Amino acid sequence: MARFIDIWINCPDRETADKIAEEVIGARLAACANIFAPIGSHYHWKGAVEREEEVPLVLKTRTEHFDAVCETVRPLHPYDVPSIVAVEISHIDQAYADWLRKETREPA
Repeated sequence: MARFIDIWINCPDRETADKIAEEVIGARLAACANIFAPIGSHYHWKGAVEREEEVPLVLKTRTEHFDAVCETVRPLHPYDVPSIVAVEISHIDQAYADWLRKETREPA
């Protein structure tokens, strides 16, 4: 039985989020992408606390596609170390799970 995850990626702007979403969905590594309104982010970087506006992107996919999504995202993302994290979906409506399975390619 397939397992599913939401992959969260913070992007510097809507353009980057759109570009990543289009690439990952086009490659059928994710079935769906949600792009959120900008948020305020605070983080340590190179010895300083930074404050930036970021655009959260969530990709809905199979667990097995995580590594391929990371490989696809890194060259498209302008950050040296982009935040790419997955949250396992523990409960899912069967009809939605069937749709996710159908809309993503079979793992290699």
